[in-house]
Amino acid sequence: MSAKYTPIAGYPDGVYNFGPRQRRDVAWFWSFLAVILATAAGGLIAYAGRDESPSAADARLGVACSAPNFHFSDVLAANAARFEAANARRTTPPAANANAALGQDRVVVPAAGSRTLGAPSAATSAPSTAPGADADAPFDASAFVEAAYPWLIAAFVASFFLGALLLWTFQRCANSMVWGVVYAKVGVMFALTLSFAAAGATVPAIIFALLTALTAFVFYLWRDELNLVASLLAVATRGLRDNPHIVTAVVGLQLAAFAWLVPCVGFMMFANMNGRVAVSPDAVAQDANTKVCSDSLGAAVDCCAWVTEAWVPPYLFLATVSGIWFISAALETRLFVIGGTICQWYFAPVGTTDFSSGVPRALGHALGPSFGSVCFGSFVLTMVELARSAAERLRREDRDNILVCIIVTCLECVYAIIEYISKFAMLQASVTGEAFCDAAASVTDLLSRNFLTAYGTYAFPGMILQGASLVIAVGFGCATWLLSYGVFAATLSANAGLYAGLVGILSGIISLVVMSFFAMIALNVVDAVFLCYAMDKDRNSVHRGELHAVLHEVNEKNQPQGGLVRNPGGQYAYGSYA
Repeated sequence: MSAKYTPIAGYPDGVYNFGPRQRRDVAWFWSFLAVILATAAGGLIAYAGRDESPSAADARLGVACSAPNFHFSDVLAANAARFEAANARRTTPPAANANAALGQDRVVVPAAGSRTLGAPSAATSAPSTAPGADADAPFDASAFVEAAYPWLIAAFVASFFLGALLLWTFQRCANSMVWGVVYAKVGVMFALTLSFAAAGATVPAIIFALLTALTAFVFYLWRDELNLVASLLAVATRGLRDNPHIVTAVVGLQLAAFAWLVPCVGFMMFANMNGRVAVSPDAVAQDANTKVCSDSLGAAVDCCAWVTEAWVPPYLFLATVSGIWFISAALETRLFVIGGTICQWYFAPVGTTDFSSGVPRALGHALGPSFGSVCFGSFVLTMVELARSAAERLRREDRDNILVCIIVTCLECVYAIIEYISKFAMLQASVTGEAFCDAAASVTDLLSRNFLTAYGTYAFPGMILQGASLVIAVGFGCATWLLSYGVFAATLSANAGLYAGLVGILSGIISLVVMSFFAMIALNVVDAVFLCYAMDKDRNSVHRGELHAVLHEVNEKNQPQGGLVRNPGGQYAYGSYA
């Protein structure tokens, strides 16, 4: 789409499409619904047809698969012959050389340290004592849960207040927060350098010293951009302050995603219960006295294995797709609601103070006429996530193959580009009500036409918000540790220090997750404001003058300084200022 952005007739400022909107990408809505219903139906069938699996003891000693129809001894002999033949092929010199050249010179038999059901390895069966625990008072999980759950619930509730405090501080004193995170990042790296030097680790100390100097130098070069990012975060959080029900809607969407994820996991568990008992393919011999089976390396394994029915693997893939797709749809709906709400706020007439209808209107559009576009965008993200998981699994399996590492790294760049375009396409669809592909084309053209393709400065808000969240979470975890230790020392007879340390760690993790949730909302608001500014600039108008001034300055920082000049022959060329 190369034509200039055309205002939508009949709506205020010709930007936000208040409706009634046309239904878009309807086929993707029906596809999404079909996958969800198929997953639910398959889960109910799996629940009704689940089979009784053997006990761990019967599976380990072969009681469950020792009947004559299992041909237990014959299967063990066949397994041993199969492993011997595989090892013989792997150790043949020509094959070994070829496999080494491809980075596949690995033995196919199970590793000696691998764990099997009912047969823990020596490393896992050895008793260990946690640091700080009394050797005479072993860790008691039930006692820890009983003592810790009030603290963890309180930490979860308090984390929401910390998230609100995080946004408030960026609104009131964004510049101090930004530079505080920068100084903390450099300070932590410098402290690690000193720690390595004091411990006598020369090489790590030199590496961290160079990284610390490089980080500080980069922040120095980008000091103007960091000041601009501080202003950008301050004005963006103002939009979130005027529309507080954005947080309410996002929390509701997250709960909806969780409400589907729980039964989806249950359906997958029920599906795995559909099958039969068989002799383990890893077992090659059974001890006549202990009845314990072993694999080709002599490690203990279960004699029996559970073999699922043929339809189970395809159903598990379907359930996985439906789970990821549903979660992605919730995330895309969140982005759609934020984009639509912020657009209404941005282009509201001067003096408007009531923005209460923005969130319900945007949510109605997301779950109504544009839900097909939401399903389309979330399907794209689902496929990206599945492709990324497959590539990462391939990288782990062939970590010695440099070609695989290069391909996976290049694919990560492709995935990032797709996610970036998808994000702004969904924001565009939330404003105009376009179909997903049309929104992707129009928003790309809009940003390119206004010289807004350089988005480097906007990498800083994520780093700043996540850094601030991490600092606050660490401080909150330490405070919870100290407070809980004082209580546990007075009320518990043993392991007060261990329990308090675990409570502090878990509280810090909970706080980091919750505050990252708020930071993600703030980043989506920043993206939405950026898109509104692009539309404003494209129409040669100014709304939200304070936002316009900040974003204009940010954008100018990414543009070369120069102008068009006309050559004597009549051609035009770009010339930079001296």
